Amino acid sequence: MSILRRQSLRTRLTISFVATAAVLVTILSLATFLSVHTLLENQRIRSSTRQTIFTLVFARDVLGSHPGDVQRLASLLQSRGGFESMVTTSSLWYSTELSLTPAEIPAGLRGIVEREGLGYQEIRMGGTRTLVFGSPLPPESTDLYLFYSLEDVDRMLSLLGGALIVIGAAVVATAAALALWIARRILRPLSRVSAAARRVAEGLLDTRVEAVPHDEVGALAASFNEMASAFQEMLQRERRFVGAVSHELRTPLAALQATTEVLATHRGELSPSAREAADLVLEDVSGMRRLVEELLEISALDARESSVRWEPVELRALVRAVLDRRRLDVPIEGPEITTSSDKARLDRIVGNLVDNAFEHGGGRGVRVRIERADGWCSVAVSDEGPGIEVDDLPHIFERFYKTDRSRTRDRGGVGLGLALAKENARVIEGTLEATSVPAEGSTFTLRLPLRDRAEPETP
Repeated sequence: MSILRRQSLRTRLTISFVATAAVLVTILSLATFLSVHTLLENQRIRSSTRQTIFTLVFARDVLGSHPGDVQRLASLLQSRGGFESMVTTSSLWYSTELSLTPAEIPAGLRGIVEREGLGYQEIRMGGTRTLVFGSPLPPESTDLYLFYSLEDVDRMLSLLGGALIVIGAAVVATAAALALWIARRILRPLSRVSAAARRVAEGLLDTRVEAVPHDEVGALAASFNEMASAFQEMLQRERRFVGAVSHELRTPLAALQATTEVLATHRGELSPSAREAADLVLEDVSGMRRLVEELLEISALDARESSVRWEPVELRALVRAVLDRRRLDVPIEGPEITTSSDKARLDRIVGNLVDNAFEHGGGRGVRVRIERADGWCSVAVSDEGPGIEVDDLPHIFERFYKTDRSRTRDRGGVGLGLALAKENARVIEGTLEATSVPAEGSTFTLRLPLRDRAEPETP
């Protein structure tokens, strides 16, 4: 049962349907076979009993007109069809078949005949089921035994059994095909709802499914559409709120930034305590401004309002430009590769990964490797820092995710950098993955499809 529970709903429905059909077919087949078996055997016993009585009357007439001529009776019985016979006396026996001997007569039947009774018993003779009837004859110590073969009954039952097996297999096969068709018809709407749910989870919030009226699955589809609409409206409200707040904050933050820059120019004129306070203000304002910019960018990505400018990009030159702007001496491994992508987004992604390696990886052993394989190219940024704990690794691309166990954050960081890098990678049809070994370092790999030409700008 545990194995069945792990199967898909379609498989379980099909197996249940087929198993039910198989059980019903088996029961009906057995009932039919046993009924026919009983009917045929009873019919044969009745006909054999009737023929035995006629034969006994005939035998008594023969012996009445020719007393003691047992051999003549055996010869006359040989001409009568439908059975084999044996006539026994106290010392002699005569049969219509050479293979018939008194040893074939069962002891139980012999006892009935010796008590002057008429009886029958089923035996197996030469591999064939046989009915043996016995009765005493005049004169005394003379008995008559008649043998009726049941071979034709067994042959008919064998044909019936084979036919029932073939019919049962055909019924089970038909039930399996019908079960698959019914399961497909029933589960197809559920599959559409499931696929729509996956698309919504991927961010396609305008996904809807066709709702069939007057149907349970239609009610489910309608409920899903209502949920998706409510979810889309809620997210849109949140995005509008974040965007509005971020836009409202940009102006005062720009003013604060200008003020702090003026403060920074007169930093040397301040007392040590005032200088420390000014440094804290400068750092916090810079962090807040970066946060607002990141929120605005992620809101645009969520709303799919950002566009992609496809153009040829030489990856090695782009990485070198990112490092030069940061005045970092980091080795770059790999060949020169040119692909079509969005240069500005690639710059932000690589810059984020490099900053991440220095800020959170400690800057130890930082290196960049560029590779090409199977229609893809990749840019991998590695470090030999403290690494990422196994529990944290699946969540590092989540928004606002932070951990203090393996990596430290600067005061302005809120956990949006890697989330933005991941979203930008998705927009340019790439992937961003991370691997890490605690205490040994981490590697962030950006994979991009190789394109030989620029593509039109897409929203």
